[in-house]
This record gives sequence, C-alpha cells and structure tokens, in this order.
Amino acid sequence: MIVRWTKGQHLLLHSQIKSNSMNIWLIDDDDITNMLHQFFLEEYFPDASIVVFSQAELALKSIAENAPLPDYIFLDINMPVMDGWEFMDELSQMTNSNLSNLHIHILTSSLDPSDFSKAKLSPLIKGFISKPLEIEKVEFLKN
Repeated sequence: MIVRWTKGQHLLLHSQIKSNSMNIWLIDDDDITNMLHQFFLEEYFPDASIVVFSQAELALKSIAENAPLPDYIFLDINMPVMDGWEFMDELSQMTNSNLSNLHIHILTSSLDPSDFSKAKLSPLIKGFISKPLEIEKVEFLKN
C-alpha cells in the first residue's frame, strides 16, 4: 500500500497503515524519485506499507499528531522549505518517547563528506544511502 502526502492534503494514517506489516516512510521532494523508490520497495517488500511525504514538515506534523511511527524512514537531505537536517533538528526537539525506536536512513544524492559526518553524529540516523535505492542497499530491511 502506498499513501501519498502532498501539500494541502491531510490523511488519517491511523486507519491506512497495515498493522502487521513493515511501515516505511519516504521523505523526498522529488516526485520521480519517490515514484521509483515506491515501485522498488513494493517489488521487494510487497507487504510493506509505504507512506510518501513530499515535504518534511508534513512528516513532522504526522509525528506530532501521534500517527503510527514507521519502522524505517528514508530521508532526503536537499529539499526546499525544510531540508533533511532541519527535519532532524525539529524531530530531536519532540518529546514522543517512541522516537528513539526510529530507524532513519539518509537517502541522498549528496557527495559532500560533511553530510556523511553529520549523519554519524545523530543517534537517530542509522545509515547513509546514496540514491537510488537498490536491493543491496536495503538488505537490512529483511531482518
């Protein structure tokens, strides 16, 4: 299942997320990249619930409204309005006790070594993956 969040939409995730499946959030402003990653994840993880946010602030709003947290978040760094680092800063300010269970993976086309170094400093960021997603890069999801 794919749920898309775009500007101006507000969906009730509570009723749309499969309770017994892996829940994955894609946070990226690029629609083509999101579409490719959705198709990829659906192919290799057909039972997964995939939620796409085209804006990082919409994902934060969902967390703030106590939507079910995902098992994994794939977060782009370079986005307009709120980039991935600003998302992480805002997320770290939230008081939801379940946030420590999040597995956030930076998913980016950035080749900047400082982005990789910065990602290693966050306890919530579990990985740094270069785009595009490929099966070798997400083998950990099968565990």
